[in-house]
Amino acid sequence: MPTLDWIGKEKVISHHHDVPFRVLEHKYGFRADNPADKSETHSGNKIIHGDNLEALKALLPEYEGKIDCIYIDPPYNTGNEGWVYNDNVNDPHIKKWLGEVVGAEGEDFSRHDKWLCMMYPRLQLLGKLLSSDGVITISIGFHELNLLYIICRELFPAKQIVIVTVQTSGGKPSEGFNYVQEYILFIAPKGFAPNPSIAAMNEYSSPYHAMTLAGFNQVTRPNQVYPIYINRNTGCFVKVGKSLQQLVEEQLYIGDNIDFKFDYNTSSDEIVAIWPVTKKGDKCAWRLTSDSFKVNWDKGYIKIIPQNPTEKNQNLFSVQYLADGIIQKIESGELDAYRINENDDIPTLEIKDFKTGGVNITTIWTDKQYYTVKGSTELTEILGEKGLFPYPKPMKLVKDILQRLSKKNSIILDSFAGSGTTAHAVLSLNHDDNGNRKFILIEMMDYAEIISAERVRQVINGYEYKGKKEEEIYSKKLSAKNLLQAETFLKEAQDIVEMNKDKYDKISKPAIKDNCLKVVGTKVFADRMEGLGGSFDFYELGAPLFNKDDTLNEEVGEKRIRKYIYYTETREHLTREQSEEYPYLLDYHDGTGYFFYYKKGELTTLSHDTLNIVPEKADYYVIYADTCTISKEQLVKMNISFKKIPRDINRF
Repeated sequence: MPTLDWIGKEKVISHHHDVPFRVLEHKYGFRADNPADKSETHSGNKIIHGDNLEALKALLPEYEGKIDCIYIDPPYNTGNEGWVYNDNVNDPHIKKWLGEVVGAEGEDFSRHDKWLCMMYPRLQLLGKLLSSDGVITISIGFHELNLLYIICRELFPAKQIVIVTVQTSGGKPSEGFNYVQEYILFIAPKGFAPNPSIAAMNEYSSPYHAMTLAGFNQVTRPNQVYPIYINRNTGCFVKVGKSLQQLVEEQLYIGDNIDFKFDYNTSSDEIVAIWPVTKKGDKCAWRLTSDSFKVNWDKGYIKIIPQNPTEKNQNLFSVQYLADGIIQKIESGELDAYRINENDDIPTLEIKDFKTGGVNITTIWTDKQYYTVKGSTELTEILGEKGLFPYPKPMKLVKDILQRLSKKNSIILDSFAGSGTTAHAVLSLNHDDNGNRKFILIEMMDYAEIISAERVRQVINGYEYKGKKEEEIYSKKLSAKNLLQAETFLKEAQDIVEMNKDKYDKISKPAIKDNCLKVVGTKVFADRMEGLGGSFDFYELGAPLFNKDDTLNEEVGEKRIRKYIYYTETREHLTREQSEEYPYLLDYHDGTGYFFYYKKGELTTLSHDTLNIVPEKADYYVIYADTCTISKEQLVKMNISFKKIPRDINRF
């Protein structure tokens, strides 16, 4: 796969390993029910002030592989000056980092090289924090879009990377062109299944899709070309036949694959053979191998439907399947599935109240609520002052992204937090669906407290506001293809009006606007915007865990040292509390007991006399201490691995 090279890449490609591990210092907690209480809320909502590279590393012991959704709005690198967050990457914080890591400040780095040097290690750490089925979304302008796509291809080779175009203004004329768009880059797993769009969830449709794979055939996918045998009377699956690949390997077919004929003859009149054929009659392949088909059928993920044969397609049945994303949601309990048929021979599942409107994410977004000016207006309304933060993202844009990607209990991270829009969107989503999503914001600039955190406080408690807010609660695109369904759409819109009449002060009648049938709900606020509720904790980046001479920084506290050591050993977050009875036990993991024999200001020695620090038998022991007087041979016999403090404490 082609990779991108730039000035300084060799310096930053492994820089995330060299970033010092710093602890997080809790400054205060904020809660809606008692704003005067500054103690830690333990809510899981965090706002962190500090360099996001160091802050991301500080999150690893607790959150590696656990972040479900990441949204970031990094500098666009337009060359503009004077922003609160300077998007020319000439901010002194970033310049200092570039000077220390990449080269002298006076070196002739192009701003694109600098931007890549800034982004690359941050994306590496974001990848470590992301869960296996999590999604990263990145807002970006055209200035760095192409470079961002290429480095994400390099960093996330197993993911699908998709660019969505978002209309963010009515136009920015420049040298004969009118720029109206920005972009969102999605980094998602293969088989990704987003949540349906709330605005488009209007009517039921089957979650099953045709199992034929057009574009492939017996030449390109011989292992996915095989007959499926079905009982014509009951519609039950009977068996699968050998694939063309198997027939060739067993020398049961010796011709060219292109000449292979589909044999519909069977040994029984009750059994029919079904082959992968498109509606147009073209030979193709099944989406699943024969082994996968049988497994999916047994689990209820295959649907067999009678169909009328045609001259082009002789199949008496069509075969449908559930995509991986739907299956994941069934198995996680997110979708409520039940058996369609009482017949035990047909295990096929159906999904309760499955809505398919807007299931897939379109790659062009044109909602005027996404215009940048909306974000500026919102921030002015919340903080009561204009111009505090230029061009913040509209809350609806971020909220709609998170609505498509997150579950009710997701952890959501924004490491370029800016004005705090992501936290606002999370709180709003939770308020709408009674969710328990958690947000983690990181902001390096000094306005992390006076803008980012203040915005979150205001939307939690509510703020002074007089006016009205309009919300689009129904929108159906009208086209020549679906115009015949206008009566159905109108009925849906009228039902939406009836369902929401108690939620709004005014609801418009269904009306056509922007080639869509729309319903708009309006809330009127006399003097105050209702608070969304919630809480958060504010942190500063604290001291590094290791001193410059590589000794342990004991001032960070034993609790944090214990968590760090357990994480570096197990890649798990330490949840076990230290006990008085066995103060040196960290925890047990996969049959191994981990011990940190440590006393601040004193030397500890692992000896036969001090082995009583081990409370119970394990298969193996890892014990940290300052020194050890037990011989290596004896340690081996006792299944003990001794590790010297601080020499053997892993750095990651």
